[in-house]
Amino acid sequence: MTISRFKQAVLVLVLVACAGCQSTLLPLSPPAAEATTLTLEAKALEDGEFALTGTTNLPDNTQLTAIALRYLDPQRGTPDGKPLYSVLDYRPVTVANGQWSTQLNLWQVAADGRYQEAWQAEVAALNLAVQPSDTVQFAIALAPHHLGAALSSKIAEAGPQRLGQVLRVTPAGEPFLWADQALAVGLPSGQTSPPADLVARTNGGWGDRYLLVPEPPLPYTLTPLDERQTTAPLTPAEMLH
Repeated sequence: MTISRFKQAVLVLVLVACAGCQSTLLPLSPPAAEATTLTLEAKALEDGEFALTGTTNLPDNTQLTAIALRYLDPQRGTPDGKPLYSVLDYRPVTVANGQWSTQLNLWQVAADGRYQEAWQAEVAALNLAVQPSDTVQFAIALAPHHLGAALSSKIAEAGPQRLGQVLRVTPAGEPFLWADQALAVGLPSGQTSPPADLVARTNGGWGDRYLLVPEPPLPYTLTPLDERQTTAPLTPAEMLH
């Protein structure tokens, strides 16, 4: 069971799910000439924001994804027994000169102005009873459909790469790269001004559709005509019987 405020983040959720299941992590067979490196360092800024930086020897312009997630310990067992987690934020990043960097914001603003994480906004609606982890896991990932293109040029230059500890494998057998760091991060606290775009945050942006919106008054007055404005003969429906 996965809680996500990023409805279009199917790929992110697949990568996180694979990284959270240790039984699916497979090492790449036999070492090769050069190890592929992918590192991550996360630092707290303020108000739930974190700066993520790292280095890699993947080619420039390689498309990576930075992710922040918090694991949740359900008070009731999940139907499939899989880990329960909330993706707090994610951003696409691009490798440049052997480096990458981005910022993630773990906090959202509720309708009443309270700071909260994505999963906290859904607890009541989903009837969840969970104990959040004391840590947040920050990760940088290279998706399966980007892996082949990223490694092909390096293989041509320096022979097969040894992926070592950064390799993960999806349940479908597709390899991807993953590096992470866990930091102790408390839950949001404090309050700010309620968001102005509240409608965009409810009902998929449709707002409360069941409420009738009053129509504005007409800018002019309609006066019915007293006399018939035609010389056409009366129709049978207009005659008295």
